[in-house]
Amino acid sequence: MRRTARVARGRVWRDLVLGRRARQALAGVAALALLTAYAVLIEPNRVRPTRYALWTPGLPPTLDGVRIAHLTDFHVGTRGAPMTALRRGVALAAAWRPDLVVLTGDFVDDGRWRPEAALFTVLAAIAPVYAVLGNHDHWGLPGDVDDIVAGLHANGVTTLANTHAIVQLPARGDVTLVGVDDPSLEQDDLGAALCGLPALTDPDRPTLLLAHAPEIAERAPADRFAAILCGHTHGGQVRLSPFHHRTPLEISMIVGGIASPYPRGIHHVRGNPLLVNRGLGVAGLPLRFLAPPEVALITLRRAPASAASRLEHLD
Repeated sequence: MRRTARVARGRVWRDLVLGRRARQALAGVAALALLTAYAVLIEPNRVRPTRYALWTPGLPPTLDGVRIAHLTDFHVGTRGAPMTALRRGVALAAAWRPDLVVLTGDFVDDGRWRPEAALFTVLAAIAPVYAVLGNHDHWGLPGDVDDIVAGLHANGVTTLANTHAIVQLPARGDVTLVGVDDPSLEQDDLGAALCGLPALTDPDRPTLLLAHAPEIAERAPADRFAAILCGHTHGGQVRLSPFHHRTPLEISMIVGGIASPYPRGIHHVRGNPLLVNRGLGVAGLPLRFLAPPEVALITLRRAPASAASRLEHLD
């Protein structure tokens, strides 16, 4: 009898333990399913408008308050990724009525221009729009890059490839844009892009460097640019760390997010303010986690002539 009772109690205890473990396993599966649903269905479409002030020493009063919209990493053609965030980001930028728009690459995912990538006419109707190419824009066949540049041109976008442009903003003044081809594929030639410009920063005409990958900041002349604007990393795209800088918990869906010491946001490198935009699209798997898509508005502000250029997050 005693032995039978012990066996019965053992079976009851085993059933309780197994039942608890089964419930814990089910809870874990449910939590994972919810997180996956959020990463696939919700966060990729939660476009975050972010605002920054760029304090520039000696900025002419007429340029104080000039607003620059920065968009990047569209990845049109990524399998399973909707166009919702891209259209929403462009609409947000247009609603700001910026004085200037800059786009920093990866317009398509596979290096081939697609009609869906024709997103920018609404922006070109508001302000000058300038762009540089990214690594994914070079993934096609020979001649495909020309198709991308032509497609952007048809949308009113001027592409800079290792060159510069002096942009005249009516009733405001001039801004110099220096644009290099993608640094991550070693397509950049900053020396060629700067050719013909003064060796030192001209406070009357702030100079912005546009590049796809943020590593260009390590090769830029010290104290040369009012700001460097980049994308490429997607802010990590999939992260397990809420911190601004890279941590051991970073899990990125793209190499740039792990390899880059500048995964997102504001950095200051060699005296040059650097802004790394999280971008609007996705690469690899069509999901984001703790790295929501971003469209940025940068407002030029006049700083004392003795100060250093700096970026300030306003949101």
